[in-house]
Amino acid sequence: MSSVTRIRLEGVEIFPAQTEGSDNVFNNAPFRLAKARWVADEEAHSCVVCTNKFNQIRRKHHCRQCGLVLCSKCCKEKVPLPQLGFDEPERVCDACLPVAELITKSRSTMANFQGEAAAGLSELTLNINDLKKVVELGGLQTLIYLCTKPNEQLRQACASGLHTLATHQPLLSILADAGAIKAVCSLLSTANENQEQLLIDGISILMIFCKSPGLKAKVVSDGAMQPILNVCSMRVSSAIALIAMQMLNLVTEDEGSHAAIIENDKSALPKLLSLTISPDEQMQEGVLKTLARLSMGTDWHRHRIIQEDFSSSKCLVKVLKNRPKNIQVLVNATCLIANLATCEQDQNSMTDYMDCVCQLLVEFKGKQEILTHVIRALANFAKFPPHSYRLGQHLPSIVAICLKSTNKEVHTNGLRTILYMLNHSTGVTLSQLMRDGATEVFTALASTPGIIDGIQRTLQQQVPERCSPS
Repeated sequence: MSSVTRIRLEGVEIFPAQTEGSDNVFNNAPFRLAKARWVADEEAHSCVVCTNKFNQIRRKHHCRQCGLVLCSKCCKEKVPLPQLGFDEPERVCDACLPVAELITKSRSTMANFQGEAAAGLSELTLNINDLKKVVELGGLQTLIYLCTKPNEQLRQACASGLHTLATHQPLLSILADAGAIKAVCSLLSTANENQEQLLIDGISILMIFCKSPGLKAKVVSDGAMQPILNVCSMRVSSAIALIAMQMLNLVTEDEGSHAAIIENDKSALPKLLSLTISPDEQMQEGVLKTLARLSMGTDWHRHRIIQEDFSSSKCLVKVLKNRPKNIQVLVNATCLIANLATCEQDQNSMTDYMDCVCQLLVEFKGKQEILTHVIRALANFAKFPPHSYRLGQHLPSIVAICLKSTNKEVHTNGLRTILYMLNHSTGVTLSQLMRDGATEVFTALASTPGIIDGIQRTLQQQVPERCSPS
């Protein structure tokens, strides 16, 4: 049973329905609600609906749903309440009747009654007063429970109702505990390309959870990644694809989600990499941004991305060789490659990446947003000996484009690249610099704060400033 006993919804305090046993109702076994507190006769002096005072003629009656005391006029209907353990018809007040009847119908084995329940509860959530009753009487749990049913229209109604409920922030933790995230993932996993409204509602619900503090990790652990990736690969409208990508980027903003995506969901990376060569450039941009975020994690995470790309016929190389109209595709791709280039154990399998990046250096020398990542990638590649000799043929371009750049990042990473090359391939690099570039390198060294002082400190460790006569 949930620890949430009271919430404030639209300025009014209400008591959300409680379940007996587990809060999670997303399973095939119908849940049972905890019975409401039974108001004692002596506490009630007037009907809570019509406000008429009780007397010898106007007798008191209890509503079996809410436990309040009412007159016979306002509490005359009788319906079964299996959700409370009452299989025979019981008195239900006029205030509870609309919701109680729908929840009772949801327990039927007949699909049309289940559909009526989902549609009716979903519609009631649109009115704030009705919504409060839905929450108080177990309609929230009922919508989640009905997500286990296969009827297409029923599932759309459930998605719509849950979306409305999720827009009320006080309900989010209750929804999450009741299994709403898993329910929505189930809806998305079985939806097809023609169910656009369900897709929009489902993704929007998950986005709301992601934006709520403390619930983003639960979205990932409850299995949201795979259905979202499936939506991304569908032939859906650009609007749906866009919100699916926004959802992915929301999840990966939190570094705590990276391990769950890369390590726990074995199909997430292959799916992401396959989407990098999607014909939709907006999709490419979003997926590459997601992968670039994932590459900010551990060396193991970068290794996994590289290995999965190798297994996927090097999708990232294909991206780097294309020339999209959307320049941000290449910006995100080069950012990703620059991050991956720091992974020491995979350097031998990254030669194709480096060759593509070298080509971009000259081709996009005027595009600072790309050049910044390109030269960062080359500096990171140059750190490892196998690449230094191969980079030698591009040294004149690195000197001309980067060391003469007024952009601090480009200039500094250009110098990093050359210093690594001098360290690993001294003779060849010096020979080329003596022909053209030595002046630029020495100028860059002298003008970069801290470098000369650092060299001097290193030299002083080799020879003392003062010594005794021999």
